[in-house]
Amino acid sequence: MTLKPGQLAKEMRSKVFHHMLETRGRKYRAFLRYLCLFKYIAFAPSRGEFLESYYALMRYLDDVVDGDVALADGYPSESEYLSEKIEFSKNPVNPKDEVDFLILYCFELAERFGEDFHTETKDILDSLMFDARRRGMGIIFPNEELVYHFHLLDIRGTIRATLKVFKDDPDKYKILEPLGTACRHQYDIEDFDADIAAGYVNISKEDCERFGIKPEDLSKSASPNIRSWLRHHAEEGLALLSEHRRIMPQGKFSLFERMVFSVVYEIPARKVFQKLLSET
Repeated sequence: MTLKPGQLAKEMRSKVFHHMLETRGRKYRAFLRYLCLFKYIAFAPSRGEFLESYYALMRYLDDVVDGDVALADGYPSESEYLSEKIEFSKNPVNPKDEVDFLILYCFELAERFGEDFHTETKDILDSLMFDARRRGMGIIFPNEELVYHFHLLDIRGTIRATLKVFKDDPDKYKILEPLGTACRHQYDIEDFDADIAAGYVNISKEDCERFGIKPEDLSKSASPNIRSWLRHHAEEGLALLSEHRRIMPQGKFSLFERMVFSVVYEIPARKVFQKLLSET
């Protein structure tokens, strides 16, 4: 029996979540529980279904870019694969694989609750393309370029999409910018060794000069210069979380939104920063 597009999309989502739990369960188990609980707590099954599916889509594409899952046959590089998915997201017709069906399913779910996520999808995928093109290169970029791409991914793309799911004004993403930036600092710290091994350098050219970091230091997370940068990054992260707490009332977010921002994003980031600072 031929599976319907929605069934193919759900199968793809299940595969992604299974792979996450099997390979990085300690890191993602709690987050996936929050995704599952959202549709029940918020009494919004369509929005919850969308959030689960959209997260699975972006998680899978990010894993392809990072080399955590095998590149599909027939593609010479991760950037070529991602380029095809970017083009399909702009004009989603004639799907050719499970990922295309998942993209279609996400857009169809969004239509059911009156939202459009094409702009946010473009922002997130354009940021992933930046990673695809720099993978394995070990290039040290200026701060302005790193911040631009991380802003597309962690703030303008991801936060705008989340606010739309929460039935809120997506332009409030600007108020949540300190939280999004703090989470980027969290990922930089947690994934430092894995990123360097994959050829991603998330330390800016300016910070390398400021902390005396040489190319040969990058593969040594125990290097004094690297440790100094990591401590500074954690201190900056805590300052950003304080700024987030200060300005968040401006957004007049619902109790549910505040709970999600705190439990899913702020508390885990704070733990990472405090743990690193307590160890050094």
